[in-house]
Amino acid sequence: MLRWLRLWAAGTALGLLAACGGGSDEPQTLVERLKKDPETQVLAEAVAAAGLDGALSGTGPFTVFAPNDAAFTALLAELGVSKAQLLADKPLLEAVLRYHVLSGRVLRAEVPLGKAISPLAGGVFKIETSGNFLQFTDGRNRTGFIQSTDLLAPNGVVHKIERVMLPANRNLVQTAQSRADFSLLVEAVVAADLGNTLSGTGPFTVFAPTNAAFAALLTELGMTKEQLFANKALLSQVLRYHVVPGRVLKAEVPIGAAIATAQGESLSIAANLEVTDRNGRKARITGTDVLASNGVIHVLDRVILPKIPTVVEAALATPQFSILAEAVVAADLTGALSGAGPFTVFAPTNDAFAKLLAELGVSKAQLLANKPLLTQVLTYHVVPGRVFKAGVPVGSPITTLQGQRFVVDANLRITDARNRQAGITATDTLVLNGVIHTLDTVILPAP
Repeated sequence: MLRWLRLWAAGTALGLLAACGGGSDEPQTLVERLKKDPETQVLAEAVAAAGLDGALSGTGPFTVFAPNDAAFTALLAELGVSKAQLLADKPLLEAVLRYHVLSGRVLRAEVPLGKAISPLAGGVFKIETSGNFLQFTDGRNRTGFIQSTDLLAPNGVVHKIERVMLPANRNLVQTAQSRADFSLLVEAVVAADLGNTLSGTGPFTVFAPTNAAFAALLTELGMTKEQLFANKALLSQVLRYHVVPGRVLKAEVPIGAAIATAQGESLSIAANLEVTDRNGRKARITGTDVLASNGVIHVLDRVILPKIPTVVEAALATPQFSILAEAVVAADLTGALSGAGPFTVFAPTNDAFAKLLAELGVSKAQLLANKPLLTQVLTYHVVPGRVFKAGVPVGSPITTLQGQRFVVDANLRITDARNRQAGITATDTLVLNGVIHTLDTVILPAP
């Protein structure tokens, strides 16, 4: 700690001396400052080898984050190359060095802490406080400390750092693939055919659910991984809801405001990093600012969901279920079927109700007015729990909320308590509190 304080004080003193124009050896350019500093000799060599000495001797101004010699020694070991090999690789060397240079003079007090900083090479890095020091995170999520700040030259300023920064070499998908806790997310992205999109230019901000978050979602929905991933339309909607256009680091999150997602709906984030989705469900951001070449990842402990209707909302929003929706209201079942459930609803279409009215010889108004009968009929169409097509117990009696049972055969035809037949014409419509299967005939309990 004392070493750091001495280095910091020394750097600050040098900066003040230069600012005041003191000393006959005052450097005239940034390059001269690097050459005269005994701690940045390798950097000066690298600047010359990359052909950047002319540019950094120009008017500028520039801000240079200057790795010391020890930082280059550590980089050579990390990359497994010699200094001669690194200096001979001009494209790599230029890309790395330009990643350390900003346009304009940015003093320590002006550093946008926690926000994306864009160097001349492109890409981003960020700087944050860590105790009494400044710490950077580069594009590969490597961290290091700024050793000293505000070392001035006429055409800019130098901040010395104790590690060479490297630009990102992985996009969002590759970054997720590199982490074991995102393996289910990666599978989901592939299943939804979103891999190319999230590997594209972007930039994107991805709120990335962990494997544990996906496991909890499967339990919540009563689905297997295979069922969820096979529902490409639903999966795509869910995943796109986790993506925000642009690169939004933690420090740039608009707390409390509606944040538009790539899916089209919004989410909101509270000051405690709690995310609220369109269904009022909560998730917590447990990790932030995982940088990638085309964006940034924030880690979520729960899968968030775009607006998914309840059983009642789905009926109200679907034209072919309009009579069913009227019937639910007339029977005072709206509250029950809007509850947590989950429920499996075998939902008769308007045509199915028209057939029933003809069969019973009553009008719609007469049926809807007979609340006891209506309640018995509707609750006979509801089964507790979320039962997807693959989980229907074919050939076994299924007990309904009404109390009586019906049977489903291998052809998805129902035999009700009166030995009447109904066909299941569509399956597995997911709703927030259950699942809906569509019927072509209203089924009836025994009298």
